[in-house]
Amino acid sequence: MRLALPLSLAAALAAPALAQRPGAAIDVLDYRFELEVSDQSDEIEGLATIAFRTLRPVAEVEFDLDDAPAGGMVVSSATLAGPAAEAAQAGRALRFRQQDDRLLVTLDREAAVGERRRVEISYRGVPADGFTIGTNRHGERTFFADNWPNRAHHWLPVVDHPSDKATVAFVITAPAHYQVVATGAFVEAIDLGVGMRRTEWRSRAPIATKVMAVGVARFVRHRQALVGGVPVETWVYPQDREVGLRAFAPGPRVLGAFERRLGDYPYAKLANVQTTTRWGGLENAGNVFYDEDAVDREGGIETLIAHEVAHQWFGDAVTESDWPHVWLSEGFATYLTACYLEWTYGRERFLEQMDRARTRVLSYAEEAPDSVIVPESVPDPRRLLSPNVYQKAAWVLHMLRGEVGDGTFWKGMRTYYERFRDRNASTADFAAIMEEVSGRKLDRFFDQWLRQPGVPELEVAWRFDDAGPAVELTVRQTGPTTYRLPLDVEAVLGDGRVVRSRVDVAGERTAASLPVPARAEELRIDPDRWLLMRYMVEER
Repeated sequence: MRLALPLSLAAALAAPALAQRPGAAIDVLDYRFELEVSDQSDEIEGLATIAFRTLRPVAEVEFDLDDAPAGGMVVSSATLAGPAAEAAQAGRALRFRQQDDRLLVTLDREAAVGERRRVEISYRGVPADGFTIGTNRHGERTFFADNWPNRAHHWLPVVDHPSDKATVAFVITAPAHYQVVATGAFVEAIDLGVGMRRTEWRSRAPIATKVMAVGVARFVRHRQALVGGVPVETWVYPQDREVGLRAFAPGPRVLGAFERRLGDYPYAKLANVQTTTRWGGLENAGNVFYDEDAVDREGGIETLIAHEVAHQWFGDAVTESDWPHVWLSEGFATYLTACYLEWTYGRERFLEQMDRARTRVLSYAEEAPDSVIVPESVPDPRRLLSPNVYQKAAWVLHMLRGEVGDGTFWKGMRTYYERFRDRNASTADFAAIMEEVSGRKLDRFFDQWLRQPGVPELEVAWRFDDAGPAVELTVRQTGPTTYRLPLDVEAVLGDGRVVRSRVDVAGERTAASLPVPARAEELRIDPDRWLLMRYMVEER
């Protein structure tokens, strides 16, 4: 997910957060959402079929569903649905109540641990958030899901947390002059007469509610290419056909580049969709939504496309287990965007991208000196959106790559994806994979970069000693946090030769003597740009 440009963080943070619930009682396995929208009003009518298994004995199950007085969903019935073993009870009405953005459904009997049940929820209402009904930039009516991070419950009965992933189907009945794009693979479209059409899409890969999506609008649907058997499509407003097709042209190239490095793409399609999302881009699984004005962006949107497509692997297929670990989504997508530029255009483009990221990190470290990448808790996931989880987390991955080596790093990334595809992972899970593939203990690395605030601040003083001959240097850490760093330095000799050494910086003051064959005229710090830090160099 990328913040919209110009930055609209205040709007993004406006909605209240849904409180987290410890000790979930159910694990949702599948959703089927049958929804009807119209041009006559903003009210939607829904029938949700939810299949789940119980994680502990439970007589009442709980879903997140907005019941705000000023706008929300009103449930009319809850009934027991299949499977076949419950055929005698199928259709039986269940007691339910709505309170505090919760829908509580009393089962016909207490369910034992591991039991699989299914309920149907009929409801209607005007969504207060999460499903945006309005007009696009051409004044035409549109309907777009905008669920990130936990806004699906404003229009769908769900467990609205990234740890509960499920397969999903969207069955949308809408006026026939609209086209419908949604999560998963296309199933069917049926003209119902009287100007209405029912369209179904289904995802057989389990995903979190934050990346479930549906869009209803007048679209041009364009098939760009097949990449490894995956259809890459562009969905744009008819008025923006030409500019939209140009803007989204990099899609197949981006997908191919990530498949070669990370492994098979996890979804049935890659649709890049022009929408009214509040974000610059939103990484819905197989169904990326972009801000509608992005197609006009000067210089194109290749880096934005790369960021959102990278999320299909990390954030969508491998999903953070809880909000404090969101860097596993945003930091990965940010770093992989820079890597894509390197693979496609060369090392200088990569370094330019990382230098811009460094500038953002250093500036934010002054604004929020106590903030960390992985906090202990997150009362509101929207408050996580900062350069910490984007640019600083990207630098953590870059430094990890430098620490373990290029081949080991990419092996670790592929192993992490293979091991946790369609599942949830935590920071500890990722660290364990990297320790496994590298054969090294990395707890100090992850702890200092993810759970300590700020960045290293170094003062490097050096002089040439004829008696060695050697470069004598002292490194002082002046920031509030003391790091342990492998600091590469280059001594540039008078005849142009370069002598490289590594200094293990540990503690507030580190002294080192670096042998050189002749007089050193210059000392370069971190010449290959592997470290995130602020530093000064002084010759004495």
